[in-house]
Amino acid sequence: MIMSENRKTALYIRVSTDSQYEEGYSVEAQQEKLKAYCKIKDISNYEFYIDGGWSGSNIDRPEMKRMITEITQGKISSVIVYKLDRLSRSQKDTVFLLEDVFNPNDCDFISLNENFDTTSPYGKAMIGILSVFAQLERENIRERTRMGMYERVKSGLWMGGDSTPFGYDYDREKGILVPNEHAEDVRQIFDLYIQGYSITRLAKMFGLSSDRNITLILDRVTYLGKIQYNGEIFEGKHEAIIDEQTFRKAQSERQKRSTKNVITSSYLLTGLLHCGKCGAKMRYQKW
Repeated sequence: MIMSENRKTALYIRVSTDSQYEEGYSVEAQQEKLKAYCKIKDISNYEFYIDGGWSGSNIDRPEMKRMITEITQGKISSVIVYKLDRLSRSQKDTVFLLEDVFNPNDCDFISLNENFDTTSPYGKAMIGILSVFAQLERENIRERTRMGMYERVKSGLWMGGDSTPFGYDYDREKGILVPNEHAEDVRQIFDLYIQGYSITRLAKMFGLSSDRNITLILDRVTYLGKIQYNGEIFEGKHEAIIDEQTFRKAQSERQKRSTKNVITSSYLLTGLLHCGKCGAKMRYQKW
């Protein structure tokens, strides 16, 4: 990156739709305070970057993007805001701007209201403190999410719509799984497997992409009307597709075949080596 010989100062202003007309937060009010600061500090080469009517919850704003681009191009020597939350209301985004945009590009940051100035040793130290608190907040959010999910599945509700098992649809309003047109396929897969059909044959019969899809179906307690989460099993509020006896028979057959493959196979590593991508066991196939 080539630094411009005459880098400018960016005066960044943001107003949201809610605070646009609040005293001290209007565009005009922020402009006056920033101009006054520049006059006191003898800063004449400056430019305003104004995002009007934009939320501070993220940095996806037109003038913010333009400012970041010019910082990385070496055109801006410092960024000044009236108040820290004008830059962002997200601690994560604030730390990102300080650590990944401003610092690497030798761009100072000043916030008038908080007397935050990275040109001073105290201001630089504040970046580290903000980073620590940002990490703490991320950990707290993660922990609250885990606790919320635990209480959710404990009450019998499904975890969400991203991992819906084959044979079910996810009802977002009720928060439960609902059997769909493939529920009968699931019953047949269990029955045929117990009768002796191979996993590979079943995958082809039901148009599934790999053996792994069949093993996932056979091992899911979800089809018993239960929910498995973080090593625990809870009673779900969704309808079961198979009964307990059928599930136990399938697991018994799985164990029997697994033991048989390891002991009697004539081919090296058959039943022992697994695909790292899909989890399918290696098997001998004659061409």
